Amino acid sequence: MFRKIKEEAIFIADVHYQKGVREKFLKLLDRIESHEIIPTQIFFMGDIFDLLVGEIRSSIAENIEVIERLEELSKKYECYYFEGNHDFNLKEVFPYMEVFSREEQPVIFMAKDEKVALAHGDLWLNSEYETYINTIREDRVLKVLEFFNKITKGFLYKKIQEYNASKNLCKNIENFSEVIKNKISHYKKNDVKIVLEGHFHQNVMEVVDEILYINLPSLECNGEIFEYAEERFYIRKVV
Repeated sequence: MFRKIKEEAIFIADVHYQKGVREKFLKLLDRIESHEIIPTQIFFMGDIFDLLVGEIRSSIAENIEVIERLEELSKKYECYYFEGNHDFNLKEVFPYMEVFSREEQPVIFMAKDEKVALAHGDLWLNSEYETYINTIREDRVLKVLEFFNKITKGFLYKKIQEYNASKNLCKNIENFSEVIKNKISHYKKNDVKIVLEGHFHQNVMEVVDEILYINLPSLECNGEIFEYAEERFYIRKVV
């Protein structure tokens, strides 16, 4: 039995929240908490934080206020968190949410009678990326990073965040249609009709091989999310 996407569900992707740097997410949380926006479900589609790793205590301490706000929301709303490449190993950080690791993605939901594949999006890219992303998730690597970060009083965390803050989240990817085609070849094995993912920040909808591919916008770029209502997915300006 597949989980269902409900009417008025919202999908938030690639916020890359960083305190004092990228804070549009706070405005969206304000609107949800004040009931200006009342979702039935909230799908956090990964890279919600610029850096949040369960084993890196500095990342939790720096983001604790937002973490606590999300925890309160997850007690009131049905919330799902799809781990990204900037935020992972979070099942203990968000005990009231259903958290999907990269290894568990894509996850199949139903939207009315159609299968929808949901994922952060950094799947099936190339061998170099797979090596990198698997290495940084290794327990021994994270322990070494946390030890170094601790003895340097957060130096490593600060340097990573300085680098993250310098990135342009809103650039267009040339030949993105080719990226989509490669992904669809993998998603077709799941017999889905719709693919919904983030990671690339491209904000596009394209039909390939009879599958509707949706790449979610980065909230930080245009203040937009996706919503499911009246049995369709559409862009919604929220901040």
